Amino acid sequence: MRFFTMTTVLLSAMALSACGGDDNNDRPPPQANAAINYTAFVKVQLANTRDDRDPVNINNLRLVDRDQNNPEAYNSVLDSPN
Repeated sequence: MRFFTMTTVLLSAMALSACGGDDNNDRPPPQANAAINYTAFVKVQLANTRDDRDPVNINNLRLVDRDQNNPEAYNSVLDSPN
C-alpha cells in the first residue's frame, strides 16, 4: 500500500512540474509587410538608373501586381520619344 501511495504522489508531482509556467520570452509572430504596387516600384527603379547606384534589396518586399492585364502599364517609362 505504501508503494502505491508513494508512486501516486511521485507521478502526480512529476505531472504537475511538467506544467511549468510561461517565461514570457515568446517571440511575437512576424508581421506581414505592407503590399507595394509592383508597377509603381518598377517605374521608380527604372527612373533611377545611375551606374554607381547600390542594388535594391527586394527579398523582404511583398509586391502586388495590379496591372497584369494592362499592356500599357509601363508606356510612360519605356516609350522612346519619336
